[in-house]
Amino acid sequence: MANSNILENILSLGGSQLVELFEKGGFLMWLLLGMSFAALMVIIICLWTTREGAVLPMRLIGPVESYIRRKDYAGLMDLCEQTDSSFTRTLCVIMMFLQRNPRANIDEVREVATAEGSRQANMLTRRISWLADIGGLAPMVGLLGTVLGMMRTFNEMAAGNFEGVKQMQMASGISEAMITTAGGLLLAIPCMLFYVFFRNRVQKRITDMEAAITHILSLISLQMNREQRMGNIAQRGVAPEMMETDPREQARRMRP
Repeated sequence: MANSNILENILSLGGSQLVELFEKGGFLMWLLLGMSFAALMVIIICLWTTREGAVLPMRLIGPVESYIRRKDYAGLMDLCEQTDSSFTRTLCVIMMFLQRNPRANIDEVREVATAEGSRQANMLTRRISWLADIGGLAPMVGLLGTVLGMMRTFNEMAAGNFEGVKQMQMASGISEAMITTAGGLLLAIPCMLFYVFFRNRVQKRITDMEAAITHILSLISLQMNREQRMGNIAQRGVAPEMMETDPREQARRMRP
């Protein structure tokens, strides 16, 4: 109830009164102010880094498929370097691995994609976790300010500085001490709300990127299987164009 009354009083105050209230909160209010600026910067960074274009630019899916079907890995790397996103950074790592290891199988490629995809996902989740850290620390800092203020109030009472009006002075001192608690809550609540928003947003982005990478790996797997079949057919002395022909049609053509 006391915290609720303080919050209502803070919201109803003017600019000069807020400054006065801020000064009464003590030195820890400056720490909360610094944490507020840090939280604002984190929110701006998260808004920029979790947008669709920074994680999975959908406009690149079609060109990426075209490059993979042509097995133009160098051209695909150039395309990815032109657009900075989690998806393109993962693709660059996959293409570099394929260029350096042309005989690699799809399982090895999938391991590389999984490792880089996990790294990109951790980068996204680590940024939004800063909001949760600030949201958890702010109430603790506010509570510390309240405890220190109450200790000062009781020490003054014990020293006999509140003669005659002890109860009124005690209430005033405790009210001032709880300013930091209110400030911590005013910082923590928006931080946690933004954390929940960005957490859901990042989970959706990561899920979409995983689906896109899985699709790309499927195309690479088909490309590898096709090359393997063509190699086996060439070793048996069968014309490459027979590869795509129906088995019954192949048997009919091979009859004398």
